[in-house]
Amino acid sequence: GIFIGLMLGALIAAGAAWFFTRANPFQSAPVAPRVPAVNQPPAALPGKPGDRPVVKQDFEFYKILPQGDNVPAAQAPVEAPSAPVVERPVEKLYLQLGAFENAAEADNLKARLALAGVEASSQRGQLPDGRTVHRVRIGPFSGPDELNPVRSRLASSGFNTTVTRAGQ
Repeated sequence: GIFIGLMLGALIAAGAAWFFTRANPFQSAPVAPRVPAVNQPPAALPGKPGDRPVVKQDFEFYKILPQGDNVPAAQAPVEAPSAPVVERPVEKLYLQLGAFENAAEADNLKARLALAGVEASSQRGQLPDGRTVHRVRIGPFSGPDELNPVRSRLASSGFNTTVTRAGQ
């Protein structure tokens, strides 16, 4: 039994060696390198003999940049101040996704938001009864026009949000 197994293994090894070392029937015959014709005149290049080649530069910054430091500064017309303009303070809005007593729960929500592609922050706050909460917020946003696309994207991902102001 052992002798037959050894002989069979030797035959398989010899057959595999022959199969992998034989010549490839798909090899093409070597091609002679192309020799240029001797009686052809050299190709003429544009320009005169001895001229330096003309290099066209396509740099646009020469057109874009001002013409050095000698450009006079444009003076804005001075207008008399009319009625004083009262600037309304910019209201900063946040999207709050949750408020947790446990900081680990807030970090868990921040991680889920990060997987959804949203960067959130966790802020510590005090409730009127003295308890500490960890608020998970996104923002600040300058107004509803900036806030609404983010809010709809979060809603489509399954996150409920509440709009809060900066001091809350």
